[in-house]
Amino acid sequence: MDIKPKPIRSGVVFLLAAMLAACGGSDGDSIDIACPNTEPYGCSTGETEPLYTFQWALNHADSWFKDYPEVFAGNLDLNVEPVHRQGIKGQGVKVLVVDSGVDLQHEDLLPNADYSRSWNLLSNTNDPHPFEDMEAHGTGVAGIIGAAQNGKGVMGIAPMASIAGVNYIEAQYVPNAPYLVHGGSEWSSQTDVFNASYGLDTVAMPYESPVTDPQLPRGLKNLRGGKGAIFIKAAGNSFSEPLCGIGLPAYFDCSNPANDNFTLEPNILAVAALNAKGVASSYSSAGSVVWVSGFGGEMGRNGLYGEGAGESGQDGPTVYTTDLRGCIEGYSNTNAPTPFLRGQSERNGVPDNPNCDYMSMNGTSSAAPTISGVASLVLSANPELTWRDVREILRLSARKVDPDYLDRIPYRGDKPYGSMMDLTTNEVVEVRGGAKDIVDGATLTPLNLGWQVNGAGLEYSNWYGFGLPDAERAVALAKEYAANPSMSRGGDVTIPEFRYLSYWYDGAGADSAFPVPADVPRIQREFPYKRITSLGKFTGGEQTVDQFQVRLTGGNVCLGAVGVAVRSPSGTTSILKMPDDHFRAEGIGYFVDYALGSYAFYGEQAAGDWELFLIASNPEPSKLVGKRNGDGTVTEFMSLPCPNPGSDDDDDDDDDDDGIELGDDAYAFVVSARIIAQ
Repeated sequence: MDIKPKPIRSGVVFLLAAMLAACGGSDGDSIDIACPNTEPYGCSTGETEPLYTFQWALNHADSWFKDYPEVFAGNLDLNVEPVHRQGIKGQGVKVLVVDSGVDLQHEDLLPNADYSRSWNLLSNTNDPHPFEDMEAHGTGVAGIIGAAQNGKGVMGIAPMASIAGVNYIEAQYVPNAPYLVHGGSEWSSQTDVFNASYGLDTVAMPYESPVTDPQLPRGLKNLRGGKGAIFIKAAGNSFSEPLCGIGLPAYFDCSNPANDNFTLEPNILAVAALNAKGVASSYSSAGSVVWVSGFGGEMGRNGLYGEGAGESGQDGPTVYTTDLRGCIEGYSNTNAPTPFLRGQSERNGVPDNPNCDYMSMNGTSSAAPTISGVASLVLSANPELTWRDVREILRLSARKVDPDYLDRIPYRGDKPYGSMMDLTTNEVVEVRGGAKDIVDGATLTPLNLGWQVNGAGLEYSNWYGFGLPDAERAVALAKEYAANPSMSRGGDVTIPEFRYLSYWYDGAGADSAFPVPADVPRIQREFPYKRITSLGKFTGGEQTVDQFQVRLTGGNVCLGAVGVAVRSPSGTTSILKMPDDHFRAEGIGYFVDYALGSYAFYGEQAAGDWELFLIASNPEPSKLVGKRNGDGTVTEFMSLPCPNPGSDDDDDDDDDDDGIELGDDAYAFVVSARIIAQ
């Protein structure tokens, strides 16, 4: 079957008004030394740029937004200024913005533009300018990473990095496009840092199949002379989606970043988004494959520059960056919602954006390039680092954020995020829950587990991964690696085959619906909806865990009612998928090799028994849901029966359910797992 759903850009619809993110170390003490960077502005911070005051992710303390505590708090930014004062600004690092295309002629991008590494998949030229007039997404991403420091507009996190672009989003169906983009061409094979601010987090794609060839992302490890390219990916913007209910509070991610198979690969770093308060952006997808968090802001629709909280009290500033030039194309235009974006704002009588060449954008689309920028600074400080080194440095430099988020209450909600769900009704109840409540036979399940300390002593959160990287600490670590090369990890992680755990079935023909080895334990019973059920145990070997993965295949099983948790021999529990998610809206009942992963066990010893749990909600209650259209509108409908007869999620428009034929009262469910080792 030919499954080619369209990648979705991970910037929230109407990515407008506001600015960059924040961290308390920006104005820490520094020692005056001779600047090793002899270029203009070599050791200067972004204060040289007229719009820098709006770039709160680079300097929170002195941001224009500091006088608006309703939307701006937390005292967090990326702490890049100490790095910039050292003259480290991304020089020598080659970045490829894999997106909708990039306007490399922009005044703030041209000084760093590299046409020799750029490509337009539609025109077959080296000018990656997008074909669509309003498609400024990639230009915005490029500016966040590498807008030049030239006394104009904004400044990128790595303002001396070499910037190239490719219009992959608008040309993904060009023959061989995925391979050309991901290192399979002369122009992409030179890349040090890839930024991918798009994703497929709403589809149940098969994992390690011809449709989703894992060799594509794994081949990136061969770039940079075998050290491996750094691939930064947006986690998604699906936390609060209409597919999970119209007007309902969002207690957990409506989707799952792991639905995008790329995020299951250890060399692909999924990035969640923080707002200017230093907590999760309202849209930011959460899941156990998130590595770290960056800054994405909120919607920025209120005030002159995005400083208003709006009627909901949930809005706030976004990330300021470059736009397609002029007031006709791009997000900054005469019909935009805020004065800045319309080119009408001014300070002290001086227009901010008279030619509409700058904009503000949000989403994990903005968060990912903030981390790509930090990764570029790290490689600039030490070009010999491997992909594993950079990944580890981002983790080691990360700061814990929003430590008590389980106590907060979501918008429209009346109970905290740390509450429990009644699996018999799918309702949130006034009972606080935790990992200890995930046991066989329970009918209540925790909605979130918050920050957990695993058996290796590492703190991890499904919302934030390992936290928010600190650029100063990251660059210091890069220098430590240079001074002590034995710290480097040059080898690859170990990715074994999946091992079958159990085969669950009932009804005529279900015992042979899916081919599995004869020695796989078989359990014949009704599918255990409305409760937590142990799926069996998995024995780990003498290894150190990188990621734990689970793979599921089902026929006549409501995927939207299926949740999965795993408990390690060390006692750490991770929720890999919550039930009652977006798959229930359309009644998805057939799925093959659907995979999930978790970094919550990173660094633990694998030896011992791992237990897998099914967290199954009630598939029956109907509710009003909605599906987003390409123009930003939402089509409302009542959720379909789940499993919906004949439903699958492969988008191949066939009617054969991939050859699976089961009666209405029959089902089959196959569970496999593996441990990827460090």
